[in-house]
Amino acid sequence: MSETHSTSTAPSRRGVLAGGALAAAGVIAGTAAQAVPAEARGGRHPQGASMPLAFGATRRMKIVQFNDTQGGHAADRRTIEFMGKVLDQEKPDFALINGDVIDGSPTTDVQVKQGLNNFVSPMESRGVKWAVTFGNHDEDSVEEHGTSMTEDRLLEFVRQYKHNVNPPKMDGVPGHTNAQILVRGSRGAAPAFAIWLLDSGRYASEADTHGQSTDGLKSYDWIRPAQIRWYEDASAATEARFGRRTPGLMFCHIPTFEHEMMWHASQAAEEASDHAEAVRRHRITGVKHEDVYHGLVNSGVYASVKERGEVKGIYCGHDHINTYTGDYYGVELGYAPGTGFDPYGLNDGTWDQHTLRGARVFELDERNASVYAGATRIVWARDLGIDMNPEGQPLATPVPFPPYVKA
Repeated sequence: MSETHSTSTAPSRRGVLAGGALAAAGVIAGTAAQAVPAEARGGRHPQGASMPLAFGATRRMKIVQFNDTQGGHAADRRTIEFMGKVLDQEKPDFALINGDVIDGSPTTDVQVKQGLNNFVSPMESRGVKWAVTFGNHDEDSVEEHGTSMTEDRLLEFVRQYKHNVNPPKMDGVPGHTNAQILVRGSRGAAPAFAIWLLDSGRYASEADTHGQSTDGLKSYDWIRPAQIRWYEDASAATEARFGRRTPGLMFCHIPTFEHEMMWHASQAAEEASDHAEAVRRHRITGVKHEDVYHGLVNSGVYASVKERGEVKGIYCGHDHINTYTGDYYGVELGYAPGTGFDPYGLNDGTWDQHTLRGARVFELDERNASVYAGATRIVWARDLGIDMNPEGQPLATPVPFPPYVKA
């Protein structure tokens, strides 16, 4: 199926997924974190450590964004096969699993770790530096099966891997997977690019809603003001240290309100004619097969990014069968499609189901003033020889842990 503009919608699974929402309740991490001695913070990747990524002699770099791998210890084998084929074809310098790394199927702590290991193994076994953000499903095993694998423990576990670059959780900043990953330039010690990771949380809580119903609204979490302040402070500190603003890309699991506004060129209307105008105005490419499931509250992160003027794009996942991207008043907004073969897809139960499984590639060029200039594309599983049969194909046994990872 070609990637075309569409306003069609598939029957949504979101009502089921969000139904229990209210009951469910270098790495540089800002100036405050940098002031704390590394030994006091602990961990193998202390805040303020040397830049883990660098441009080489070619002055080019690739980033791969996977999204919603969303399986467990018995994950569909095709997810891992596809990720490996993308890495072998693209040979990226950095890969990200941008939220919903695992689902709620594991019933024990070990099975949770096996699920994580399944999906990070393609990068780890190839020596590709990688990180994760958390989404709304990564803690599901705690609520559904009573495991102890909260996001604190998930982060502690993934930081054991040799090629992982997630920093420790920051005190006083909501979420566990916030990071500013600086990419050193090929000439000198200054960064040429920044990769920003923001943890967009899970669901709005009872405290957030003050006992009011959220019927008819999307009740997911949002990027909180303290996270935005951290981003602004870390960005300003980097500018002060190196004498210029550093261009970058930002990744979060749950889309912003502006992702939806851009599609319709409107803050309210949802007519096909509005989308036609949006395509012209914002140069939109890609498809929208389900609603934009943003948080209950507009986080304001887009406004912050626009004002700072250095982040060239904000990319999300969460809505597995949306793939579009566009330029929304100077900031690129876009999706990576769902990568995993376990969760819902397009027209579930039919041969369409897996046709939008993919990964997004970003190409950077240090010789360009903005470093990233909209050079992004999707690699589709259907084009890499992956079996498109709608029937599940679970692993016979989980991928073995590396010998240096304690399970």
